[in-house]
Amino acid sequence: MTDLLGQRVRPRQLLRITAVTGISLALGGGLVQALVRAGDLHRIRETRTQLGTLVTISVVHPDPALARQMVADAFAEMERLEGLLSRHRTGTPISRLNHDGVVRGVPAEVVHIVRRALQYSVQTVGAFDITVTPLLELYSASFARTGAPPSGSQVQEALSRVGYHNILVDDYSIAFKQRGVSITLDGIGKGYIVDRAVGVLKEHGADQVLVDAGGDMGSVRDGSQGEGWRVAIEDPRAAGKALETLQLAGASVATSGDYLQCFTADKLFHHILDPRTGRSPEHTSAVTIVAPTAMEADALSTATMVLGPQDGLRLLARLDDVEGVMVTKEQEILRSRGMSRYTVG
Repeated sequence: MTDLLGQRVRPRQLLRITAVTGISLALGGGLVQALVRAGDLHRIRETRTQLGTLVTISVVHPDPALARQMVADAFAEMERLEGLLSRHRTGTPISRLNHDGVVRGVPAEVVHIVRRALQYSVQTVGAFDITVTPLLELYSASFARTGAPPSGSQVQEALSRVGYHNILVDDYSIAFKQRGVSITLDGIGKGYIVDRAVGVLKEHGADQVLVDAGGDMGSVRDGSQGEGWRVAIEDPRAAGKALETLQLAGASVATSGDYLQCFTADKLFHHILDPRTGRSPEHTSAVTIVAPTAMEADALSTATMVLGPQDGLRLLARLDDVEGVMVTKEQEILRSRGMSRYTVG
């Protein structure tokens, strides 16, 4: 799910995200629920505003005090990483790179994410591209000033500064090949941060975990206890209504959609932009991806949304352990071949 790392959440966004989160979290049946009811296990759940959205961390553990400390440590790691990956916060490596065109002494986490982003760009033939920032800023500014999309010439000018081939990266530095290039990690960074939060909880000994960052989710489940976590995919045209329910037992999930941050009421113009054409995809309303990591699900949900039903499903068919469900603009529901193993009912 593409979201804005480091941006303040507006009240209307909070209401929208709360409606989704309210139907998204449910612990599966079996032994875990029985132990929670018996008092042998405790479910600790905390929600904070972070990463430009509401983040909820749920842990099931026999020691409630220890579980609360685990959750606090996971939130601290998320805050630390947001301070590295946000393009909106002054002084972060990404904001410095966008301002100066080069940044040195880059933390290993940032180098890793940028390299993975470039791999996804190659894998998706440019449908995923972190240099899409000039287009995002153009559309945001145009709708803020005039209430209308930018002109064709303005889009073409912005496109001249888009292209993942303009990024140079080594173990310690990142630079741009031309002036005016800038990057955003919104379509991959939040997934990475979810993965790290899950990692912190696992390192602390938690084996029943769900981290929900406004639709980007990572999970942990001990295979001997219960059926895992049940999460709902929201209907892109009916707020708060579940399209279908998934069961996560260690997998991660991310959603991209035209309804999440749209510029127009008809959802023809929204925050997901095709970096190859400079336009919002006209064929797809929403995509949900299930993958081994939240970072992979995050990047691939954006890419598949851009690619559209045919090319998107072809991409998923080539990838190991990655499945997805797509909703077209006509509200037709399309699923990858193995998606049924994650659905409930």
